[in-house]
Amino acid sequence: MVKVVQKGFVLAFIILAFVIGTQNPEVVNVNYLIATSQLPLATLMSVCFFIGVLIGCMVSVKVFSQLKWQNYRLKKSNRQLSPDTER
Repeated sequence: MVKVVQKGFVLAFIILAFVIGTQNPEVVNVNYLIATSQLPLATLMSVCFFIGVLIGCMVSVKVFSQLKWQNYRLKKSNRQLSPDTER
């Protein structure tokens, strides 16, 4: 059931991105540090969105791995402090 809901959200976001893309056909100037280019606004918005998603995923992986490591260490010290109890 959860997978169906997740797939529904992904499909809704894809449709929303398509609608936004068709509503923004203007070409905008993008100034980089060493270059300038012209891109459609929808393309620029998509690229910025995916870069944000990638950065968010990298930060989340780092935070979750730190929390998992902390959880492992706390469980290990808890087992050492109370060896007579079972898991």
